[in-house]
Amino acid sequence: MKRILILKIFIISCISASSQGLKIDASYEYLYAYQLDKVIQTYNFSRPFEKEKQPLLSNGINTSISYIFKNEKQIKHGLNFAYSFFQSAAENENFNNNLNLHFINLGYFIHYENTEKWKGFYSDLIFSGTSSIMLRNVNGEPYVYDNINAKAFGIGGTVRLKLGYSSAWKNNRCFSPFIAFAYTPYLYAPNNERIINQTKGLTSNNWTAIGMVQIGLTFHIRKQEQ
Repeated sequence: MKRILILKIFIISCISASSQGLKIDASYEYLYAYQLDKVIQTYNFSRPFEKEKQPLLSNGINTSISYIFKNEKQIKHGLNFAYSFFQSAAENENFNNNLNLHFINLGYFIHYENTEKWKGFYSDLIFSGTSSIMLRNVNGEPYVYDNINAKAFGIGGTVRLKLGYSSAWKNNRCFSPFIAFAYTPYLYAPNNERIINQTKGLTSNNWTAIGMVQIGLTFHIRKQEQ
């Protein structure tokens, strides 16, 4: 998490000079991935003796940084960097099992805002490359499989639509609530099943589609005209 924060600070310092505006998001994010759900449900089915079942990886947090290129038109363009984190934790007698799923998205977006017709409303259409990593901890220690710390990597692409409303600008800054919908049609992650169930291809495919919904707050910084 600290590395992600350092990277974001570096990105801000590098691009602030050439940007027209900067946006920083923080949000709750809901995730639905059918293949991933199947693996966790199989894990629970095969362990009826455990009192606390392993929750699905569905509730998480998201943070992102976007900057908009200088442009006087209603349709603008920019770059977006986003990070998401999801955790599934189950505590049973002498056995605590945690699954940690991280996503990093780097993409390009189209920003539309018509101040004459819909004052305050805006939309972002974001196209991004997606990478993921799943880690597992057992009793507070990294899970070891085949004599190495188990990691499951994934790669794919995501389309995200963000709808927000901003008002009450003060000193070229404001906050705005937003809702966003995202879809990853294909995330190739062949070892997710292996790290959870110690099987491969038995209960799920080596890829999954993912749907996501976000609700959060954006902090806008608009560069002052010289």
